[in-house]
Amino acid sequence: MSEAHAGTDGPARITELRAAVDRLDQRIVELLAVRTRVVRELTAHKSDEAAVRSPDRVRQVLDRVAELAGRHGMPPEVAVATYRALIEELTRMQLGMLAERRAAGTAPAAPERR
Repeated sequence: MSEAHAGTDGPARITELRAAVDRLDQRIVELLAVRTRVVRELTAHKSDEAAVRSPDRVRQVLDRVAELAGRHGMPPEVAVATYRALIEELTRMQLGMLAERRAAGTAPAAPERR
């Protein structure tokens, strides 16, 4: 907390902190929008549901997020729960995109399984 806020109490401080949260939400949503655009592009290179769901990659992301949260003083379980929800929604989006591409006949062929 900065010294400029040291003497601010009660309702005035709540207003300041809520404004700070609003500014942070703006930045967070901007970054989530960028992440979503990258995931959309990535989906263009995926050919099947297994590639979309990618459980090993999900575990890797969640482990990294937990580590980053701990390093930044955030409860890892909050970061992991947030990312689980994000991944679930983006997976649903990717599966929808894959289904649309398949229906249009533009999905890349799935790799041959032996």
